[in-house]
Amino acid sequence: MGRTGDYAVLLGPPVVVGSAVGFVLLADEPEAFLPLLLVLQPLTTLGIVVGLVQLTRSTRGPSTFRLVVFDGHAAFAARPTFRRQCVFNGLLSAALLLMAINGLRVPGRIVPTLAWAILVLNAFAVALLLFRMIRSGPLVITPAGVAIDGGRTFVPWAALEGGPESPQWTLAHPELVRGRPIRRFQPGQVVPLDVSLWFLFRSIHSYLDHPERRPAIGTPEELDRLRGALARQPT
Repeated sequence: MGRTGDYAVLLGPPVVVGSAVGFVLLADEPEAFLPLLLVLQPLTTLGIVVGLVQLTRSTRGPSTFRLVVFDGHAAFAARPTFRRQCVFNGLLSAALLLMAINGLRVPGRIVPTLAWAILVLNAFAVALLLFRMIRSGPLVITPAGVAIDGGRTFVPWAALEGGPESPQWTLAHPELVRGRPIRRFQPGQVVPLDVSLWFLFRSIHSYLDHPERRPAIGTPEELDRLRGALARQPT
């Protein structure tokens, strides 16, 4: 499940814009709508640009693996994070909401109809992201394998094989995967993870290449060793 802050970032901007516009309309002060529009529209547009830049940035820094208990055993987990998506989509939703409400005030049928269509599509897009966030789960590295999305899919180590180049690896035996079937295993592409993907791929490859280290997964000492071994990360 997504973090509380991610939900606030996603829903906060449209709620603030909707409340401000609703207050102006309920106060029966139509002349105040234009100044409000002139203030909010540039702010939301600037926020969208900032959010788009954030989406293009690569994850850097040390891993954010944490120690957890999964299926009765200690393990390493990378939590899902939707913050960058929520910043962009929240501000985009607020801008579309402001534009649609402005369109509803235009006389005629065509512009108000388009405005209603924008409101419906906007609500549908936000609902899809919320559904994805609610159903998301951590990626967990365990002594027995890798649990995806909180365990909906479990990939045992025997299902993976090393790739042609280090640290590549492939899902060589999909028939061994338990739970929700997957055709290929690329962690972090379906659900954003709060961990450097370079670190994640190298971590999985490390345990694939050195099975003798797997029993130590879930211990603080092994996590420290893993972080130290993979401390240098390309950007």
